[in-house]
Amino acid sequence: MILIPAIDLMNGKCVRLFQGDPSKSKQYYEDPTQPARSFQAQGAEILHIVDLDAALGLGENIETIERIIKSLDIRIQVGGGIRTFEKAEKILELGATRAIFGTAFIRNPELITQISETFGKQKVAGAIDVKDGKLAIDGWMSKTALGYIEVAQRLVELGVGAIIFTSVNADGTLKGPALNDTKRLVQSLDIPIIASGGIKDLEDLRELALIDVEGVIIGTALYENRFTLREALEVVKIAG
Repeated sequence: MILIPAIDLMNGKCVRLFQGDPSKSKQYYEDPTQPARSFQAQGAEILHIVDLDAALGLGENIETIERIIKSLDIRIQVGGGIRTFEKAEKILELGATRAIFGTAFIRNPELITQISETFGKQKVAGAIDVKDGKLAIDGWMSKTALGYIEVAQRLVELGVGAIIFTSVNADGTLKGPALNDTKRLVQSLDIPIIASGGIKDLEDLRELALIDVEGVIIGTALYENRFTLREALEVVKIAG
């Protein structure tokens, strides 16, 4: 199981949101390359970057993303507001390992297939953000009537190489991940699943390892010093 530290960007700064609410943001770093370099030094193999401004339609942080990518030697996946072929191409040209799509799946499903066929499915991940059991889009501000299992199956058909499953209700709360929903998704699909949202302690990582997720995205727990990335990596190594 791969551990993936998260860096959420807003106005060029590293922040965290509570349950995806932009009015409940907390800034942790003025310069996002600082935590990025720290995570790499602690042994991270991949980082997860989300452009919150782009996701919310409030601008974008392309220059900051480029600085982070250029300052590191590890893989980086980028999401948030990637809704056109040109934006995806730009992100990948900057050196991102993978572009993550959420809202674009609803608005323009053919885009996912186009990018998958152009760059390879390993470069494409689908974001399934679930709020109260239903798919959330537009930076988590809108909730659809779609169930997450059917959405995941459709994303696989369109050509994604992995799925990032986030419980919006758990995200940033430090109350634990949505284990049952995540397990259902893992059991329903033959594709790598990356879990995200609510990680509070090392025991959460042990439990996620038992349900065979490909990776886990960790954000607030690291920033609030619940544990270090080094400690988490050691736990995962022991868990196998």
